[in-house]
Amino acid sequence: MKRIMVVDDEQNMCEALRMLLENQGYGVEVFTGGRQAIEHLERGNGTDLVISDLKMPGVDGMSLLAYLRDNYPEIPIVLITAYGTIESAVQAMKMGAEDFITKPFEKEVITHLVERVLKSEEPGAGTRQLKELVTETGMVSQSDAMKRVLETASQVATAPTPVLITGESGTGKGLLAESIHKLGSAPDKPFVPISCPAIPETLLESELFGYRKGAFTGANSDFKGKIRMSEGGTLFMDEIAEIPLGVQAKLLRLLEEKQFEPLGSTATVTVHNRIICATNQNLEQLVREGRFREDLYYRINTIALELPPLRERTDDILPLAEFFMSRSAEEMQKPVRGLSQEVKQALQGYRWPGNIRELRNVMERAVVLTQGEWIRLGDLPAGVRGSSAGSPGGSVSLSHERVLVGSAEAGEDKLDSMERQMLQQAIDEHGGNVSAAAKALGVSRGRLRYRMKKHGLAGE
Repeated sequence: MKRIMVVDDEQNMCEALRMLLENQGYGVEVFTGGRQAIEHLERGNGTDLVISDLKMPGVDGMSLLAYLRDNYPEIPIVLITAYGTIESAVQAMKMGAEDFITKPFEKEVITHLVERVLKSEEPGAGTRQLKELVTETGMVSQSDAMKRVLETASQVATAPTPVLITGESGTGKGLLAESIHKLGSAPDKPFVPISCPAIPETLLESELFGYRKGAFTGANSDFKGKIRMSEGGTLFMDEIAEIPLGVQAKLLRLLEEKQFEPLGSTATVTVHNRIICATNQNLEQLVREGRFREDLYYRINTIALELPPLRERTDDILPLAEFFMSRSAEEMQKPVRGLSQEVKQALQGYRWPGNIRELRNVMERAVVLTQGEWIRLGDLPAGVRGSSAGSPGGSVSLSHERVLVGSAEAGEDKLDSMERQMLQQAIDEHGGNVSAAAKALGVSRGRLRYRMKKHGLAGE
């Protein structure tokens, strides 16, 4: 039988947790102060888990955490906190706390968290959890940089606080957000993504918060909105930097109070969900420029995860390529067995400005084109295979646009073809939204329009 120590200066809370956990088959001992708990341990009594209130007179939760880390580092501790002290709880996790829960909480949240923590203390449990995460999402993590990100993600998955995921376009921010949801306390609840730049500013507020019939022209029926769709689960806001300041204010209230009013309604809606945001922009710079609210930035930045670009995690290039190759071969029912040595050299020598998204597209293309059981150099795009022939590969800036170049000897026809391919990819990835594609490429909308016209490309 697993043993749990409950530490809280409120006797009613102690007894409520005792009854709940004993009904789950655990042995429970309760203490109304941190000093009592420490004396119990010093008398030689062991435990498998400590659940402690954060704010207590005398020896509080942080002091108890420090004591455990110094004297019993093998004992995990979960902290109970009020909503207003979440930041302190996050700091406690950085100091070694296993997790935290906020008052008031559902019974299911406690039982799920306790079960997860106790299982994670079993030998190899953390490794299994990360392997399951990789298997489900394809987030290969042989590099140390990516392993650290995934380990942190698994640690904070059950915490209700907002998460901010940063990184270049194509690094897998959406996959990481979905992984955090799957590892969280409500994986069976909805995971609702919304791409902020893909929706016109005039429609973004109604798409998020919903509206009542007749709220505006064309509102022919009630619409609940993405926020209410994610009730009990996770709302993932991709490219959060793109939302207008007016919507930012309403979003801040949602994060602070869990409440909002749909468009055309005076009725306040309360929602319980988790919000994960992502961006490829520098939000601190946007705050300084007055384009992003400072208070909102600090609220969504409670837990920050930065995804490194693929060029900084070269150990993952070949495993990722083989993963995408195998998945594409299975979907297309082609007997592709692997990558030739020349292909491996080309993939590792390329800079991957489009990151994982570009690698995935390259491998899907290679599986489509290959005529045998092995991916050959000729199955790769010219810009990628050029890097294996001793010629400079990677990316170069032309008029502030990223154009993939295979070699210094490449002719204008080859360059134009590659530029067209990259522009088309950016437009497709943003659903035909020219403004969003221009921002992703780092060019003005007018310049992108000019290039699109040159190559005969269409977009909205």
